[in-house]
Amino acid sequence: MMKKILVTIFVALFTMGVSMAQDLGQATELFNNAGTTLMEGNETAALDLFRKAMDMATQLGEEGAAIVTECKTVIPQLMLKLGKDMIRDGNIDDAIVKIKKAAETATEYENEGVLLEANDLLAQLKINQLMGVANDLLTAREYAEAYKAYKDVIAVDPNNANAYFRMGQAANAADNTDAAEEAFLKAKELDESIAENVDRQLSTVFIKKAVTCQRAKDLKGALENAQKSIEFNDNANAQKIVGLSALGLKQNAVAAEAFKAYLAMSPEARDRVQIVYQLGTALVAAGQNGEACGYFKEIAQDPKWGEAARYQLTVLKCK
Repeated sequence: MMKKILVTIFVALFTMGVSMAQDLGQATELFNNAGTTLMEGNETAALDLFRKAMDMATQLGEEGAAIVTECKTVIPQLMLKLGKDMIRDGNIDDAIVKIKKAAETATEYENEGVLLEANDLLAQLKINQLMGVANDLLTAREYAEAYKAYKDVIAVDPNNANAYFRMGQAANAADNTDAAEEAFLKAKELDESIAENVDRQLSTVFIKKAVTCQRAKDLKGALENAQKSIEFNDNANAQKIVGLSALGLKQNAVAAEAFKAYLAMSPEARDRVQIVYQLGTALVAAGQNGEACGYFKEIAQDPKWGEAARYQLTVLKCK
C-alpha cells in the first residue's frame, strides 16, 4: 500500500500546480515521518504525525485521497494498540477511554475490523471489572453481596462458567442452598473440565440441606439429601446422616451399610463407639444377628456403651 501511495503521489505531482504539489509533498513527508516514528517504537508521536498528514491530505481533495485512506486504516489500529498497551501496564481506566475513542474513530473511518476488536475488548474489560468487584466481596465474606455481584457478571456474560461457580460458592456460604445448587449445576453444564470441583461443592450443598432437614425432624429429607451428597462426592458426614436417618425410618439394611462406610472413612471418630452400637442394632433389625454380635463384642468393655452392648450379646446369645 505504501508503494502504491508513493506512485500515485509521483503522478499527481506532474498534474497539479506548484503550490498544491508542495502541499502534497509536505503531507507525504509527514506520512513517511509517521511511519518511521512508528517503526522506532514511538507510537504516540507517530499517531500525532499520521493525524497531521491526514488533515493536510484531506485539504487536497482527490490528490491526497491515497494518504487519507491509508491514515484511516492506520490511525484506529494505532489507537487500539495504545489501549492494549495500557491494559498490559494495568492502567485499565485510561485503557477503556483510549479503546472507546478507537472504536469511535473506527466507526467514523468505517474500519470494521478495529471496531469489532475494540468492542470485544471493552466487553471483556467490563466483565473483568465486574468480576473483580464480585471477587473482592467474596474474599471479604460479604456473601449475599457477592452473590448479587456475580449475577451482574452473568447478565453481561451469560456463559461465564467461573462466575456461576463463584456465585454458587457465595450462595452456599450464605446458606442459600437452592441458589447454590442451581449455580453449580450451570457451571458444570458450561465447563465439563471443572466437573470434579463442582461435584465436591455440590456435595457440601446437599450436606447442608440434609442437616437442615435433620434439625426439622424431616428424616426422609435428610436421607435423600445425604444420599445426593454421596452421589456427588462420597464423604463420612453424609454416610453418617444416611445411617441415622435410615435407622429412624427403619430402613435397617441401608442404615447398616452407611454406618459401615462412615466407620471405614472415620476410624478415629469421637462417636465411633456409639455408631458401632447403632450399626449392631441396625444389623439385628435387618436379621443379621451373627454379624451384629461381632460389633457388640467390639465395644463390650466401653465405659459408656459397654453395658448396653453386653445386654445385646446376652439377648442374641452370642458365642
